[in-house]
This record gives sequence, C-alpha cells and structure tokens, in this order.
Amino acid sequence: MQKMQFWALLLFLLIGQKGWAQDFDDYRCLSASGEVPERFLLSSAQKYELGLAQLDPGLSNKDRKTQAKFQQQTIYSIDDLLRSGKVLFGTPVNDYVNKVGNRLLEHTPELKGKVDFFVIRSSAVNAFATATGVVCVNMGLLAQLENEAQLAFVLSHELMHVQKQHSLSQYEKDLAILKESKQRSLFKKTDFNSALLESNSYSRELEFEADKGGLDIFLKTQYSTAALKSAFSLLNYAYLLYDTTAFDLQYFNEGSCQLDPSIFLPEDSLNAISAWVDDSENTDTLRSTHPSTLRRWEVVEEAISGKTTGDQFFIEPKAEFERIRKIARFELASYYLHNFRFEDALYVVQLLRKEEPNSRYLREVEVQALHAISRFSMYEASSFMNSDYRRQLKTYSKIEGGQQQLYFMSSNLRAVELASLTLYKAWKLQRDYPEDKYFENYYRDAIYVLQQHVPSFDQLPEAMTAAEIKAYLAKAPAEQEYAVAKVTKDSLPKALQDVKLKTLFNSYRKSYGYSDLNKGYNIARYLLSDLLVDEAFKTDYEQVEDYHQQLMQKDSIDQAQARKADKKAKAPGLGIDSVLYVNPYLLAVKKAPKFLGETETSLDFEKRDEILTKFYGEVNKAAEKEGLHVQTLDNRNVEELDAERYAEVATIKDWLRFRMNLDSRHHPIFNQREVDRICKKYGTPYIVTGGYIQQGYNRKINTPIQIAVAAGAVSFIAGAIMLNAEMSKEEDRSFGLSYALLIAGGAAIGVASYVNADLKLGVVSEQLYFSSIFNTANSTYETIGFYNKIGIPKLGSLPRRIKSQIRKDIKRIKKQD
Repeated sequence: MQKMQFWALLLFLLIGQKGWAQDFDDYRCLSASGEVPERFLLSSAQKYELGLAQLDPGLSNKDRKTQAKFQQQTIYSIDDLLRSGKVLFGTPVNDYVNKVGNRLLEHTPELKGKVDFFVIRSSAVNAFATATGVVCVNMGLLAQLENEAQLAFVLSHELMHVQKQHSLSQYEKDLAILKESKQRSLFKKTDFNSALLESNSYSRELEFEADKGGLDIFLKTQYSTAALKSAFSLLNYAYLLYDTTAFDLQYFNEGSCQLDPSIFLPEDSLNAISAWVDDSENTDTLRSTHPSTLRRWEVVEEAISGKTTGDQFFIEPKAEFERIRKIARFELASYYLHNFRFEDALYVVQLLRKEEPNSRYLREVEVQALHAISRFSMYEASSFMNSDYRRQLKTYSKIEGGQQQLYFMSSNLRAVELASLTLYKAWKLQRDYPEDKYFENYYRDAIYVLQQHVPSFDQLPEAMTAAEIKAYLAKAPAEQEYAVAKVTKDSLPKALQDVKLKTLFNSYRKSYGYSDLNKGYNIARYLLSDLLVDEAFKTDYEQVEDYHQQLMQKDSIDQAQARKADKKAKAPGLGIDSVLYVNPYLLAVKKAPKFLGETETSLDFEKRDEILTKFYGEVNKAAEKEGLHVQTLDNRNVEELDAERYAEVATIKDWLRFRMNLDSRHHPIFNQREVDRICKKYGTPYIVTGGYIQQGYNRKINTPIQIAVAAGAVSFIAGAIMLNAEMSKEEDRSFGLSYALLIAGGAAIGVASYVNADLKLGVVSEQLYFSSIFNTANSTYETIGFYNKIGIPKLGSLPRRIKSQIRKDIKRIKKQD
C-alpha cells in the first residue's frame, strides 16, 4: 500500500500538476471547461419524457400521476440550477470529486451510469442529491474538509439518498400529510404547524437512514472511520468560515496605515464558539429537517463499534487534496465578495495571504471588499441615516469566529475613516500594478468617495511622520466620539423631508458639515500621510472630478434618458448597431381548473421551449428587418452550448445582478474585467436581457367554458325577454319556460364561472414581458419594453402584442434620433 501511494504521489507531482497547475499569485476563478456533460444537452421537456418512460408500468394511475408531478418539479429545479452557471464541470476540483465518487460507485454497482457528480459555487458546507442521480458538492464543503475520508463519507450519504429515492419518498409523504391535514382541518383537529412537524420528523428519519446506508458503502472502502466524528463536527459548525483563528489586528498596518487597536473589540468581548451538543430538545422542529449532528454521530459511532475498518485518511495523494482545498478557499473569497459578504471576504483573504502574501488576486479582492463597504457607508450618509447607523445595527454581535472583528471594524469606523483606509489600499495596489486599468478605476473611485467627505485637497490634514503617528495613537481616547454632527432626514424642516434625498443631501451639505479631520480623534487624520507626500496624489485628487466626468460621457442611453425627460410622450431611439441577447427569463405556467376543487398549477417545459424558439425567432426576424446585429448567449440553446458560452452566461448574470443593486453607475463592478473580455469577443458592450412569463389554461378546457358562458348568457337573456313579455300580458300568463331558461342560463354561467374562477369569465392567460439594455462599458441601462396584460392567447404561443413589443424594442435600439 505504501509503495502504491509513493508511486501515485510521484505520478501526481511529475504529470498531474502540470495538467491543472494553478498560479495562486495571479489566480483566476474557475470556470466550466471541456466537454459539456450530457445532462446539460437535453431540454427539460426531453428529460421529462424520458422520466415518464422509465416509470414502473405497474403503478396505479394515482401513483403514476404523483411520480410524474414529482419528475416535473425535480427536473425543473435541477435544470434551473444546471443552467444558472453556478455548476462547475471540467475543472480540477470536479476531477478530484469524481475520483472519490467513482471509487464509491465501485461498491454500489446498481448506481453506476446513473449518477453524476458536480461542484456548486456556494459557500454552504454541505452536499445534496436528487432522485435523478445528480450529486452536488458545494465549494464551501471542499474548503472546510480536513481529509479525503470525510468527503468520501458525505458522498456515501448522498449516494444512499439516490439509491433509496428519498426525495421522492419525502414528496409523497408531504402530499399525504397535506391531504390528511386538509381533511382534519375541516374538524379543526390540526393546523399547518402540526403538518410541518410531521413532515420534518419524516425528513429526519430519512437522514438517519442515509447515514446508516452511507456507512455501509463507506465500510467497504479503505477509508478510516476515525475521520467520521470530525466529519459530523464539521457539519455542525457549517455556519463558521473554514478557520476560526483570531483576526490579526495588525493585518492592515503598513506605512502610515496604522489602525488603532481601539477600533476592534477587546478579546474578552468576542463571542465564544458554541459547544457541540445534542440540541435536539432545543432545535426549532418547525424549521429543522435534519437531526442533531451529535446524535447522528452517536448512532454512527454505535454502528461501527467492533467492526473492522480501513485505515486511510487519503487514497489520492495528500498533496492533491490540499491543493484542491486551497483552490476552494480561493474561490470562496470571490464568492463572498459577489454575494455582499464583504467582511467574510476580507477574513478569508487575510487567512490566505498568510500562505500567499503577494497574491495579486487576493489583494484585488481585499480592495474590492473594502471599497464596497466604504461605498455603501457613503450611500447611508447620503440617505441621511445617523452617522452611527452601522453601529446601531450591531451585526457583529451575532457573529462567531475570527471575522467578528471585521464586522465590528466596519460598523465602528466612521464613513470618512473607511474611505481613507480603502483609498490607502487602492493607492498601494495601483502603484504596484500601474498598467492595470481596473486597479486604476478602484483607486480613482476611492478618491471620489473620500471627496464626498473632504471635497478639496487643501482640506486634507498635513502628513505625519512615523514618530508623530505613534504619538498620536498614544493619545487615542478609550471611546471615540464623532466630530460630525448627526443630521437625519427626520431632523430636517418638514417642508424638506419629501425632497429627493440625493438632491437634498447635496444642498443641505453645509448644515450636515464636511468632515474636519483636524478636529477630534480619527484615524483619517494620519492614515493618508504616505499619499500626501506622493507628488502624483495631489494631481490625482484634484483631477478625479474630471475623471468621473469622462466616465459620464454621454452615450446613446444617457442621451435617450435626457430626451425622454423632455419628451415623455415619445421613447427616443438609441442608435445602437449591435447587441448581445443574454438568457431572458422565460416561464410557462399551466393552470388546470377542477370542479369543486382548487385550481392546479404546473410548469410546462414543452410550452416553455416553444416560447424560447418563437421568442428568438421574433427577435432575429425584427433585427434583420431593422438592420440590427443580434447575437444570443443562452444556456437553454443546447445546440449552441459549449463550456465557454456556459461560463460566459454566469459571468454576465453576476455583473447584471450586482449592477442592479447599486445606486451609482460609477461603483466599479467586481467582475468587470471578465465582462469586458466577453463583450470584446462578441464585438459589442451592449447587453439586452429581460423575460416573458405566461400563465394560462389548457385551450381544450377554455373552449367548453367559453361556450358554456355564451350559451348560458343567451339562455338567460332569452328567459328575461320572455318573462318580460309574459309580465306585460293581462291574462293567460305562462312563466314556466321563462323561469326554466333563466335558471338554466344562470346555472350554466355560475358553474362555468366557478370552474373558471381565476379567468374572469373566459380571460385565460396572464402575461408579463419586460426588457432592458445595459452598456457594460459605463454601467448605464434603460428599460426598453414592458407589457403586463391579461389576454386570451394559447399557452405556449407568442401573442401578437408580445411580438409587436419585441419589434418595438428592436426598432428603438437601432433607431437613431
């Protein structure tokens, strides 16, 4: 065994590393590569048909219907994930997970060829499996693993979920509980909470079964059971980051950037890591679908007692495991950044820079995270929140682990101090890499943020020497006081409170008061000393407004918005020649009314695919007519899908999501570098996205309903006319036929209306269409189309009005006013 490990390690060092060597100094985040897995190349409708064909022919109609519904929901949710771009394939991390997973499949031959392993861009410390054989491992789990054996047990657990079809069992159980709950509720014997308790109790039973079955698989391998206790402990502390060591309070210190220790929490005020205990009795059983991890470990411990087990923590070379784990941790730094967990990103960067102190990637993430905190602090100030608003939130009080210090620091520093700290780090990064225009953008924008507090270079304090800084720090007060008066929106005169906040902030600045860094104690007083002796910095500070004006050069979208303000009745043209259509959100929801029952809703994959084809057909037809060059980037177009296009969709969607969460177009976007590369490839900075959602009824049901309503109306009107005629007679009145027609007509309308209650007497579909265009070069965007109506199109069709709106959008994009 030792000889085998030696040769495996040698082979890994000589050959394996070369194939996927990763430069951590200039790290680039993973993206899907290589051959696209087969699961991505079938449409949802095709997968659904295959799933139906594989159902047991001996099933009763009821069970068949239940399993078909389950197939539909599962396929849609998994395909939505697979198309999201969050799923990785063809990376070194995937290769490693596949090696471990395939070794386990040797001991579960019934699953061979039915299971695929994927890695998900998520910080969650877990994995999950579907009944269709998709096993997903989150990047957060890989970042926290201590050895390969832990991964093997987690995968064994998930394979058992697949083998036992636990997700289907849970679905069927939930349906049964829901049905029984409805029956009982008629007699007030139950409520929603009791049904949820029963469902979660069954879910916990399945987890114990997966542990037991997974252990059986695990015991057939050479892996050591000594790794299992720590595996359950790892899952218990999933809410923590991968390391809990104390944050180095000197981490940010260099040159004149010396942070006063008083801005951090005293050590005795930090939260202790919670003990690992069996919290079954205290667990919120309404919310928890998993049993206590300690209880799970105790059951497993009892099961392995006295059994002969393997003794290996690693079967693949340990060096390979450590490298994969390091990659996962580098990935998390970017993940936290893109998911607005800026303090977590800073903490991970601090940990990783102990190993890679000069990593350009880590330094960039650090500046991006600091800048985001500083920018959002500035937004709070311009919204007239209290100057100690972030302190009042006390987010840090709920945090365990080393990152608690960073949460406290970000809420404890004044906005001007955060701006100064960010500017220092951005200045250093830009000075070390002067050729990088993206670092230049962060540096310039960091100056802009500081100028919102100190508008003129002459108002900055004089530079301090190292000795003066040391003496200044020695005089630090035990508790800092704010030099700037607190001015909130509520403190303004009532007449001014409804004025647009940004305009109000700028006009009311004198009362608000700029920061005077020479008054009171603040770290911004000395922190910028290194910059103040830099000859170029004064010029940069004075020219940054010109720099922002250059960024604001009016493009066609800006100009259109300005003209639109003057000509509200007309949407001006944009004069754009080429655009990239990216992954519009398309959805078809089928509704089936039931007599004396609730309307059933379900997703219709086939109709959605029809809409997708018709949507792009209409876009291309309109673009050809107008002379607009249109390219499409859509992960649902399986004929065109390759790994590069798949990764490009994910990158652009991240850019769009972050842009829509910003108040200012000038805030640099984290993945701008990658988006610029993509846009250069396609030859345009303009991206169009949006969506079309259609919800309607099956036409076969609608027609009889409409006929019934029409016939009922005719009968009712005829009965009313006859009744009126009989009433006008003085004798020989006969009301029988009149009443019969009235009753029959009213009954027909009533029954049809009940069945068609959601349709408003024959209106069979709701539809929402929207589209926007973005200029990725300067972050401007414009809504170009919106339509929200109730109509009567057949589900899966592209109605005339939607086609018309698409043509209008294309014409407006191309048209030059």
